[in-house]
Amino acid sequence: MHSQVLRAEETSFQQFLDNAARNMAEANRRDSLQPETPLATESKPPSSSTTDTLALPPEPTEVTTAVDTVAPWWESIAFSGLLQTPEQVSFDLPTVLTDTLETSPRISSVSRRTSIAYEKIVQQNAVFDPTLLLEGGYGRVNDPVGSTLTTGGPDRLIQNSVIASGGFRKLTRRGAVVDLTQELGTLDSNSLFFEPNPQGNSRVSLSITQPLLATSGEVYNTRLVTQASIESRIAWQEMRSEIESHLVDTFQAFWRLYERRCHLVQQRSLIERGEQIARIVDGRADLDSGPLQRIKVQRRLANDRDRQIEIEAELQRLQVRLRTLVGSPELTALNQSVEMIPLANPAIPKDDIDLKDAIVRGLEYRPDIQAATQELAAAGLGINVTRNELKPQLDAVFDAYLSGLRGNNRFFQAFGDQFTEGPGLTATLQYSLPYGRRAARSRVREARYRYQQRSEELRQSLLVARREIETALIQANANFQLRESKAITLQAAIREEEIAMRRWELLAGDGGPTALVLEDLLETQKRRTESEQLFVTAQVSSIISLIELQKAMGTLLMTEGVEPCRPGNTSEIDILQIEPVEIDQLHAPAQSNQWSPQVVGESLIGEVGLIEFEDSSSGGAASTLERME
Repeated sequence: MHSQVLRAEETSFQQFLDNAARNMAEANRRDSLQPETPLATESKPPSSSTTDTLALPPEPTEVTTAVDTVAPWWESIAFSGLLQTPEQVSFDLPTVLTDTLETSPRISSVSRRTSIAYEKIVQQNAVFDPTLLLEGGYGRVNDPVGSTLTTGGPDRLIQNSVIASGGFRKLTRRGAVVDLTQELGTLDSNSLFFEPNPQGNSRVSLSITQPLLATSGEVYNTRLVTQASIESRIAWQEMRSEIESHLVDTFQAFWRLYERRCHLVQQRSLIERGEQIARIVDGRADLDSGPLQRIKVQRRLANDRDRQIEIEAELQRLQVRLRTLVGSPELTALNQSVEMIPLANPAIPKDDIDLKDAIVRGLEYRPDIQAATQELAAAGLGINVTRNELKPQLDAVFDAYLSGLRGNNRFFQAFGDQFTEGPGLTATLQYSLPYGRRAARSRVREARYRYQQRSEELRQSLLVARREIETALIQANANFQLRESKAITLQAAIREEEIAMRRWELLAGDGGPTALVLEDLLETQKRRTESEQLFVTAQVSSIISLIELQKAMGTLLMTEGVEPCRPGNTSEIDILQIEPVEIDQLHAPAQSNQWSPQVVGESLIGEVGLIEFEDSSSGGAASTLERME
């Protein structure tokens, strides 16, 4: 019996030496620059079963691989339940986009703010609506008299009157005030000189006041309407910017949630592989594994489980963030017991975008540049308004009236009589000019400085837009290159883990260099999981960089098929979903992409002719200002 044990130990020790020799030969072959030699060419394999056990998987002919060659085994698992919750909700990105546009309070808020800006146009334009004027009343005069010529005898003057008037007043867009009034009334008196007594009277009067110099013209009198129109356009561009920013945040939360779910699947796979090694180490405790190996495995498993807890917590936080950004009442009502599963496909091909085309598109579509242009238009309007106020005040006033009179309170007959006689007329000119016009001159200079300020702000917006577009394009290209690099790194990490696993299966024990094989295996497993997680992060980052590039160019809403509109030209704002437009289908504008602050000769707003300057250069504008002063 003792001899059988010795022979068994000698056979086991001999097999261990053979395995060690084979492992050393394999390590030398792998570390050399020579191509791999199949194990079948080695002499004297231990046995057919041992040969199958020692056979290594074939290495790829090339180390570099494309992203398409990476098999994302984790996706199918990430699209299923991971948090052990009783309920799951699956959704894709178009569903998130639709729900966000319909239910997000932030988008609804900015759309209402834009509607308020459009209502300001109606309010300012209503100033030119005619105003109906109605008045009626009774009056009694009971005054002592100091002259018999007043009453012809009575010591007090007593008169009773009833009057009713109606008409309308209208302000024209060129500054004229038109006032048309019709009066009807009765009057009786105790004066002996009052004839006829009682009386019925009628009077129709027309008054027109027209400014001829200052405060005249359509530009000046419609300045508030034009200003409200400009402010509504600024509010529209701000709404576009707010919607784009909110959609970017929502898309980022969606893709980050997908990323964390993939990380959780990969981390759990790492723990499962570590637990498998722990079971093997525990099973070989009586043969060749010592306590040091078991401690190493348990320590690594504890660290991996800590990382798993962190990923699960981050995943739950992203679920809360996504629910908040979407704003859907159905999603908001969900608690932590409901798991949100994003159905995403990160395999998006790279779009080749030329830097010049991206900059030109950005200068055309970016809402901040459009808003800065409208701010410059408002400053141009201020120059025209202050130039008008610099003129003297000269008003033409025209008054005309028709009147009729009948006795016995017959005011209706008096109304007919007023058209049988000629009118009474009055025409005057009223002139005023403040001495020195210092206030008016100061307002002109202030408007000029404000225009120069808005010009510089527009130029700054153009520079910022160019910087953001270039930065976003550089980041997008870098992320796509990183995605390719991470795919190659992942392939190498998978190959490294397979080799390390084979080495550990061949060598064991706590002493000598073989004690480091387990530590190397655990490290390669961790590096593989990190490579998988970095690959998923690179995929998600490349998609997010494309979204941020579209936002930097101002084309995110078009590429996502989102179009704000005003149905029926009303103040109500609707956010519609239309067919998305591809980036290459967006035609760049034909004009030059460089802003020149010298171009001020054309109209600065949509209403042609409302804001125009006399000269086409800043020097000409200065000379015009000097001539006015």
